[in-house]
Amino acid sequence: MHKVSRTFPYEIDGQMMQCIIIGPQSMDLPSYLLQGEKACGYIYEDGSLTKWYWKGLSVVEGERCLYFDPLPLFPFADIATNKRAQALTLVRDLARTLQALPFSFLDLSSGVLPLWRVWGMEDGRLLILPQDLADLFAACSDEETRYFHSSSWVHHGLHQPFTLCDQMTSLLYYAALGFPPFHDRDSREDSFRALPLSLTEIALPHSTIQFVDRTLSMSLTKQRDAVMNMEPQKALSWFLSQTESLQWTLEASETAKSRDSLTAVEACASFLDGQHKRANRYIFWRKKGWLVITLAAVIISVSWFTTNRIQESRKPPYTAGMTPTQIVEAYYDSMNELSLEKMEASLAKGVKNPSSMEVTNLYVTRQTRQAYEGINTQIDPNTWIAEGRPPILMGTFIYGIADLSIEQIGQDRYQATGTMYTPYAYTDEEPEQNAMATPVYTYELKQEFSVELGEREWYEITDIGRASVQPMEKLMVETYVKNSNTALSQ
Repeated sequence: MHKVSRTFPYEIDGQMMQCIIIGPQSMDLPSYLLQGEKACGYIYEDGSLTKWYWKGLSVVEGERCLYFDPLPLFPFADIATNKRAQALTLVRDLARTLQALPFSFLDLSSGVLPLWRVWGMEDGRLLILPQDLADLFAACSDEETRYFHSSSWVHHGLHQPFTLCDQMTSLLYYAALGFPPFHDRDSREDSFRALPLSLTEIALPHSTIQFVDRTLSMSLTKQRDAVMNMEPQKALSWFLSQTESLQWTLEASETAKSRDSLTAVEACASFLDGQHKRANRYIFWRKKGWLVITLAAVIISVSWFTTNRIQESRKPPYTAGMTPTQIVEAYYDSMNELSLEKMEASLAKGVKNPSSMEVTNLYVTRQTRQAYEGINTQIDPNTWIAEGRPPILMGTFIYGIADLSIEQIGQDRYQATGTMYTPYAYTDEEPEQNAMATPVYTYELKQEFSVELGEREWYEITDIGRASVQPMEKLMVETYVKNSNTALSQ
């Protein structure tokens, strides 16, 4: 269960006060946060704001506490437990409160409002604490508590005006499932992909589930269309209009659910397993620092040279005149050739190639070995299979896509399916200690493309989805020594 701040009434200097625990007594308070005039907070009620001031700090039963005149408070994090039935109303009220607050009052440098700044009241009002108190909470809390209240709500890669709309939606997700959508490491490593509510069998109306799922995965283009370049506070009008007709049918709960508990739902278990594998693969690539350091200068030079040649060229690409299916096939043919220039020739301007780094790394490795040793170290799996899967020269590798098929799945949308052959695993595995054979890892690959007719009247790839790869088998391919016709057996 996540750690949330606790509030309680307590008598201080003969007067009944309301206290909020900010940390253990042993924690030293940052002196710079306690100097100068106390910043005010705000109480919101029925569209109006009232300034609010805290009284002081005290130690109660071994805990450092903030105290002030009595208020019927509860932590806003309770929307996942005993205030769960009111979650939609409370989150919409919070959006209205943030709209009404002075722009200078909110510090949105992190893109979100830390949850310990927000407190509900039993009479329907909301209290928003000033930023200096939020800094005090952060300074006196352990890492887990700081992460829950602040960092776990950060969603990277958003259109900046859309950030508060995203956080309000994340709060609804949290109220429904009991954990923030991007709290888990796997969801953050997996390009901030939340477990869809639609897979969880949660007892909410379809329209509510659809709104949460759609908003948390909304593209940058749609975010810009929704809120344009408004300030994040003003952009909350979009969130309020979109949630006005939604219904919330969940009941209060004593405890919040955990992400792991959803593995009992088959659809969730399948998604979480795939996400865990994708996250590990991304982490694995990040750890290949030795390759990045060794080849960084060459990669930058090659990428800059090829990208600029493509962008500056006014000639039609070699794919001009091809059908959409042929263009996708040409993309993978170029990938098998380790030709970044040919891969990107069919891309519309500004479209990112998710395989560019991998192809560039292998291209540089191949060209370096060819320059120094006079051998082509890369083998196209289609050629290798057509030749009957013979032994390969020691030190070479098999890389590319085989058994490729392209299917149209919607207007301008195509799905490629094939078998990926790589010389390394996409998940953490022990290195193979067999000098007589070289490992080849195979994966079932699925990847979606958008192919549209461009301004110059030929088809271009306008979007490439992240490849989904599922492990198939690891092959141990026999090798032979250069200038030897005899394969070394395993």
